[in-house]
Amino acid sequence: MRWLLLLILLIPVSSAVAQGSKVAFRDDQTVMVDGKPFFPIGLYYTSEEFEDTSGKLLRDLRAYGFNTLGFYRWGQPNWRQELDRANQAGLKVWIRGENGFALDTPQAEKAALDQVRQARDHPALLFWEFQDEPILNKVSIEGARKGYKLVKREDPHHPLLVVEWPGATDRFELWKGIGDIFATDLYPIPRERQYGRLPNHDITQMRDYLEALSKAHKDRPRLLVLQAWAWEPLKDGERGYPTPVESRFMAYQAVIHGAKGLHYYGQVHCSRPNSAAGLSSEAKDAKVRQMEFEKCQQLNRRFWEQHKPVFKELAQAGAIFALRDAKPEERMTLLQQVPEGPIRIECLTKQADKSFYVLAVNAALKHHAVKFQLPMSARNISELHVLFENRKIRVKDGVFTDQFRGYERHVYATSTTLPPTAD
Repeated sequence: MRWLLLLILLIPVSSAVAQGSKVAFRDDQTVMVDGKPFFPIGLYYTSEEFEDTSGKLLRDLRAYGFNTLGFYRWGQPNWRQELDRANQAGLKVWIRGENGFALDTPQAEKAALDQVRQARDHPALLFWEFQDEPILNKVSIEGARKGYKLVKREDPHHPLLVVEWPGATDRFELWKGIGDIFATDLYPIPRERQYGRLPNHDITQMRDYLEALSKAHKDRPRLLVLQAWAWEPLKDGERGYPTPVESRFMAYQAVIHGAKGLHYYGQVHCSRPNSAAGLSSEAKDAKVRQMEFEKCQQLNRRFWEQHKPVFKELAQAGAIFALRDAKPEERMTLLQQVPEGPIRIECLTKQADKSFYVLAVNAALKHHAVKFQLPMSARNISELHVLFENRKIRVKDGVFTDQFRGYERHVYATSTTLPPTAD
């Protein structure tokens, strides 16, 4: 009888774990969900979408191009139903741990254990997350190490995400071995803010911070949190937000330099003030406060309306981003850049079964004319498709030329079709 009771008690746990997705990393650090490549395109402030019981607002985010959302609603009465709606909309989530998984007390450890055991089976779960910017927030390293061990023991199928403050580049190594995928958050617009600890304060800083992450966590995948908000919209207006050209550049440069996912800090639907996302007013007078909040809402709506094509493009390009990098002998190379000087054109060749794709960006405000050489295996090609631009480009003897305006990106392909996506 005791054996039968034990079996009954064990069945819910084992079957629950089996229902959840299995998330791992390919040998090139690409995210894999149930054995298929997945490129996360995430968004932070999504409470209003999760609160919408119709699921429409979540579907709106999916239509924008997002496939992953931050979920900071653990413990709410209907948290599981909210995750169900996300899953039905085709969305994954990252969930921040109880006390940021810094297990300094028995109470924190019990709360984290309960959380992991209750949510680990949900098919929407992609990552667990430590406390945001733990070095800046003085999170206990030993407590976080205990949290890491607890999660890996209880849920080996979902990695832990660490998002560090970019001002701590000289201390990233403090968290070495505590986490599975590492990120930092980059919000360089407007440029006069001189954002970040490193010398480069331009939007080209994506490569520099990815290099800093790589130096500290060589064997771990990296992603970036990018800007979809304004620091001071009431002061800076539209110029406080990245333009579509700048946002597109930052995304592609990040991928070219090894980012395995992109999360965006911002809020699409906003009906109530949110100071953390720059969508609020500090005015003391109620009428002025409401008026200024409405101005922030208007600026925010304008940003998202202008960026719809950007995020839809990223959603499509994610299938390219998740391809393996081409071997050195199969990569496109730069032959000439006009005007001459420091190399500003950055590119990455991705390899599919019978075709290849090249991501290329101009990491400068100055216009450049560029000559490229295709790999030997593609010397018989007479034209390339320039995806997302509805044009082709002629190739002769494996060589072609193209023009790059400031911060422009081009995606060259030997195929008119995108590779299949995991979803």
